[in-house]
Amino acid sequence: MDVSLPGQLGAVEPESCAAARSVIRKLSLTAPPAPTLSKQDVAFVPVTRMQWKSVLRDAGLPTLQQETDQRITEILRLRTAKGGTVGRELPELLRTLHASVAALGTAAKEVSRFSPSHTSMVEQRLPADLAQANHLEAQALFACLEQGWAESDWSAVRQHALEARDAGRSLVAAARADHADHPDEDVYQRTLGVSAEQLDRGSGVASRARLLAAWGDDPKTLDRRLRRSMKHLIDDSLPLTVKLLHHLAVLALSERPLVAHRTALLARDLVTSRLKSEPELTCSVIARHVDHEPEMMFSHRGQISYWDTYNRAEHQEERARAAMDLYRAVLEGDVKRTATVVMEMMGKAVPQGASLATVRNLLSAEDGHPLCKLLASTIRSEWRNANAHEDFYWDPVNGTLLLGGEPADLEQVLDAAIRARTICHGFEHGIAVAYTQNPSLIIWGAEYPNYVSRDLSILQAAGEARFPVLDLRRHGNLVRLDVPDISIETLREACRALLKAAIADPSVERWELRQSSPDRPPLCVDRMGTHAGLQVAECLWEIADPVPFAALPLLTNAMTIAGEPAEAAASAVLCLAAAHVVGERDRLSPSLAHGDAAGKNELISTTKLINDGTKAAAHLLEGPARRKLLAFAEVLAGDCHRLKSAPPYELVHGFMPADRTLRRHAPARLPWITALDDAV
Repeated sequence: MDVSLPGQLGAVEPESCAAARSVIRKLSLTAPPAPTLSKQDVAFVPVTRMQWKSVLRDAGLPTLQQETDQRITEILRLRTAKGGTVGRELPELLRTLHASVAALGTAAKEVSRFSPSHTSMVEQRLPADLAQANHLEAQALFACLEQGWAESDWSAVRQHALEARDAGRSLVAAARADHADHPDEDVYQRTLGVSAEQLDRGSGVASRARLLAAWGDDPKTLDRRLRRSMKHLIDDSLPLTVKLLHHLAVLALSERPLVAHRTALLARDLVTSRLKSEPELTCSVIARHVDHEPEMMFSHRGQISYWDTYNRAEHQEERARAAMDLYRAVLEGDVKRTATVVMEMMGKAVPQGASLATVRNLLSAEDGHPLCKLLASTIRSEWRNANAHEDFYWDPVNGTLLLGGEPADLEQVLDAAIRARTICHGFEHGIAVAYTQNPSLIIWGAEYPNYVSRDLSILQAAGEARFPVLDLRRHGNLVRLDVPDISIETLREACRALLKAAIADPSVERWELRQSSPDRPPLCVDRMGTHAGLQVAECLWEIADPVPFAALPLLTNAMTIAGEPAEAAASAVLCLAAAHVVGERDRLSPSLAHGDAAGKNELISTTKLINDGTKAAAHLLEGPARRKLLAFAEVLAGDCHRLKSAPPYELVHGFMPADRTLRRHAPARLPWITALDDAV
C-alpha cells in the first residue's frame, strides 16, 4: 500500500482554512462512526483455512484502504488551493471519503463473522485493526480541517495511515500464504460437523440425499450447529425445512464464503421487501424462475463437467478451453437468469432473449442497488465477446491466453466464472430464506412439477430413509440411482428409499440402484414391485417401520427382474421372513419370560405383518415357489392364532416353524450382495 501523505507540508493558503470550515458546517458532515463489533457478532461462521484466504481476497480491505488514502491525498492538495477551489472540490471528496470508510467498516464486519481454523488470533484481528486505523485516519483528517489545516494535526493522519498500511500488507500476505501445512482439511467437518466420507463422494445434484442421511445421525446437534453459524441470516424461530437445510449447508461449504453470504443476505432482504410490498408480482417472478429448473439443472451439470475437464487437463490449451466454456455457461445461464429475476422483481422489464450486453446495461442503470452492482461486476464484455466469436486461443510460446488479441490471465478468467457462479448460488440461498421466513406472504399458484422437482423429491425421500445417493439420472420412465455398495445391513434402507421414492414420484415405471462396484449387478424394481410393497406399507408409515414386511415383495420383484429362478426368490424371502420372526422372538424373550403381555402382543403383531409381506411376495411368483410362500404364511397365521391365548412365557419357545425354515434356507442368496459375510 502506498501512503502518499507527505511528512512535511508547505504553507497553508489562508482562504482554504475558512473555506474548509464552511464546507464542513454546510454539509453537517462529521467523521464516520467507529466500527463496532459486539461479542455476539464475532467469529461464528466456521471456515477452513482455504475458505478464510478466499474471504480475505474477496473482502478487498487493502483496496478500500487505498481508496481512503487516495481521497485524503486529494484533500491534502487543497491545503494550498484558493477558497473557491476548496468550496467546489472538497464536498465531493469528503462524501466519497465518508463512503470509503463506511464501506471498509462494513466489509471488516463481514469478515469478522468468519472463524478460520489454523489461524492465529493476531491474523484474525487484522481486519478489525485495519478498520480501526482507517477510521482514526479519517477522524484525524476531520479534526485537522476543523482546526485550520495545522501541520501537527496532519501528522496524526499520516500516523494512522501508516498503521493501516501495515495491517493491509499483513492481510495481503495472509491471503497469499501457502496452505501446504493443511492441504487435506475436511471442509465438511469444519463447517457442518459431518465428515467428507458422508458427503463428498458423489455428484452435487444428489447432495440433498447424502446430507439428510448424514443429518439423521444426530439432527438436534447438527441443527444447533447450523443455526449458530447462520445466525446473521436466520433467526432462532425459523423452521429448518429440508429445502432450507440443504441451502444453508451448501452455503456453508462455499469456496467463496464472503461473496456467497453477502449475496444471500442481499437476496433475502430484497425478496422479503418485495413480498411485503408486491406479493403477487414477487411470487409470479419466482414461480417463472422455478419453471426454468430443467435449464438450470442442465447448465449445472455442464458447468461441473467443464470444471472437471479443467482439473483433469494435461495441457494449458485444454484448461483454457474448459475455463472459457465455464465462463460462458455461467454468464449466459446463471447470471442472465438471476439478473432477470432481480430486475423483474424491481419492476423492470427484461426483453425476452436479451443479450448479455443488454442485461449488463440494465444492471448498470441500477448501479445504486448492491445486487445489480454485484451481478454487473461479473460481466466482462470483452471476454464474453471473444468467447462468443471464438476469438481466443492459448499462446504456448508466451504462455498466455489471448482474448480478442489481448492477453488475459487464465486464472483470472476461471476465478471470475467461479465468483459469478457463487453470486448466483448465494441468490438462490437468499430466496429460500426469504420464503421460509414469510410463509403468510407467499401466493401459491397451480403447481405443475417438472422432472427436476420430482428428482429432488426422490432424493429427499432417499435421504429421509437414511440412504445416501451418489447421483440420479432419469431415462424416460426409468430412474437410476447411483449408490454405495449395498450390504445386508443397508438393504433395509435401500428398500425404504425405493418405497418412499415411489410415493414421491408415482410416474416412475422402473427403479434401478446401480452400485459402485462394477462387478455388482444393479438392484432393479418395477411398478409391480413398488405397488405390492406399498400395499403392505400403506397403513404402517405413521405407527411402525413398514420395511421389514414391505421389503419382501419388493425383493421378490427385484430378484425376478435380475433373472433369478422363482425357487431362489422364494428361498430368499423365506430366509428373510423367518429370520425376522426368530430375531423378534429372541429380542423379546426376556420380557416374555417375565410374563410381559405387551411383549407378547408386539411379537404376534409383528409376525402377522411378516405374514402379510410373505403373502404379498407369493403373489408375485408362480407355481411351486408361490405355494411354498403361502404355506409358510399359513403356518405363521396358525401359530399367531394358537399363541394368542397362551401365556407370554410360552412364546419364548413359540414359532418353531420359523426356526426350521431359517435353518433350511439360510443364508439368503441375494444377487446384489456378493460377499459371503454379507449374507444372512
